[in-house]
Amino acid sequence: MIISLIAAMSDNRVIGYQGKLPWHIPSDLTRFKEITMGHTVAMGTRTFHSIGHPLPGRRNIVVSRSGAKFNGCEVARSLKEAVAMVTGDEELFICGGAELYREALLISQRIYLTVIHAGYPGDVYFPEIPESFVEVHREERPNANPPLSFLVYEKADQDRGGHDPEDLRRKGFDALGRKLYFLARSCFEEAYSHQESPEVASHLAYCLAKSGGDTKRALHLAEKALGSEPHNLTFLLNLGRVQILAGTKERGLTTLRRGIQLGGAEDFQAELAKWGNRTPPPIPSLPRSHPLNKYLGMLRYKLRRH
Repeated sequence: MIISLIAAMSDNRVIGYQGKLPWHIPSDLTRFKEITMGHTVAMGTRTFHSIGHPLPGRRNIVVSRSGAKFNGCEVARSLKEAVAMVTGDEELFICGGAELYREALLISQRIYLTVIHAGYPGDVYFPEIPESFVEVHREERPNANPPLSFLVYEKADQDRGGHDPEDLRRKGFDALGRKLYFLARSCFEEAYSHQESPEVASHLAYCLAKSGGDTKRALHLAEKALGSEPHNLTFLLNLGRVQILAGTKERGLTTLRRGIQLGGAEDFQAELAKWGNRTPPPIPSLPRSHPLNKYLGMLRYKLRRH
């Protein structure tokens, strides 16, 4: 299970003021919902009271030293107990406040952070991010009001199992299976420095592209791996993924379709569904982001479910 922190802070590291968020930014709330929906969220009592209700569509755990009850939520007396309650889930999100963030930084593997480029008065602050975390993704929103940066960090100093290539490879696949792309990249990178196998090259390429690395090198590694084993469907899948992440989407979609023709099924179809087979908007002449298309799209979705 991945333990992740998710937070929004101002340039002066403020995350709260007088028991509330000092801002209301819809795009950040949307990001929070998209990332956490369907997962477990854990928060301190003050954070729960600032929200005022359980977050819908998520399993809610309130960490309360007193064990007080909270309507619609489970209660843990410590962060350790909260983690034990959800062992086996894909990802646990720590949502605040500052004390819980500080404690969770010691055991977490990922941080989703929104930086709001403005100064706010505050009485609660986000803790300093340890040097063991590295930035793996950044999305700038300079035209937002105020401007925003959406960041993702991953912990990079975890034990990679020494210098044995096979052990590094195993650690890399374990991290990849948990979607810890930077850690997987570090393991595959070191394994590749000892033994340049096509398998490691292919997965290193994918992890490079997923963790904000050199996409030109990722493309080279993915193409080189496939060139050595042209009928390897895993290598073909990784090449398609890398091509899309490197900004050559049409090439990537063509590669994925080729994989299906060669006998690849579920993984290729899942990637195509993610990147290439979106349903056209209800009104094609309007942008997909137009409010009317959003409204009609939601209406169409609800009708299809009934």
